[in-house]
Amino acid sequence: MAEVHRVTVPGQVHAHVRVALIGCTGLLGDIIGETLAGQPDVDVVAELESPAGDQALLDLDADLVLWNNADESRVVGWFDRLAHGSGPRVLTTMGDGRHASLWELVPRRTELGSLSPGTLVETILGSTRDAGDRL
Repeated sequence: MAEVHRVTVPGQVHAHVRVALIGCTGLLGDIIGETLAGQPDVDVVAELESPAGDQALLDLDADLVLWNNADESRVVGWFDRLAHGSGPRVLTTMGDGRHASLWELVPRRTELGSLSPGTLVETILGSTRDAGDRL
């Protein structure tokens, strides 16, 4: 297995982030799980193979949803239903981690490129910090 390193940025204080994992199985799921387990500022609060329906997504009590091989049309529909409230951000991965994106209720999709453990942690911790800056 890959060695897990804590990613830190000097002078930055991160809030505790609650993450829900969807479809994080196989080798990439193992890498994601090990990477997040090594982060004291991150709690994995739910793990779903695949959400049974949109209500399962709406019921997640997470700051960020990390959705492996996400159905992006479903992400868009989910955000449309959340437009009158607030919901977590969704970090999607496609192609075994070669492509990743961060979706926010804004809605804004941020292309992240190839996903690495460092990018994963920086995105999760940075998305919560950035959200506080926008409030």
